[in-house]
Amino acid sequence: MIEVSVAGPDVAATTVFVDSSVLIYAEDPAQGAKQVAAVAWLKVLWEQRVGRLSTQVLNEFYVNVTRKIAPPMPMGDARAKVRRLVGW
Repeated sequence: MIEVSVAGPDVAATTVFVDSSVLIYAEDPAQGAKQVAAVAWLKVLWEQRVGRLSTQVLNEFYVNVTRKIAPPMPMGDARAKVRRLVGW
């Protein structure tokens, strides 16, 4: 079991580059505890406005969630998610 802790040092002083795998885990229900941990981590990064994404990460996310997870995310949903993530 993966324990998720969002308490601790304030990450606001740090910029965190988010890898595509974290975004993919957050959308893949088959990942169980990894999904829970990824969602919690992304929430903290979003609330503290310290997460950063690259165009490559967004492209990797789109390709993987529409082709490699089961069931795949519909392309329209994946595009909408990428548009929301661009706000980071």
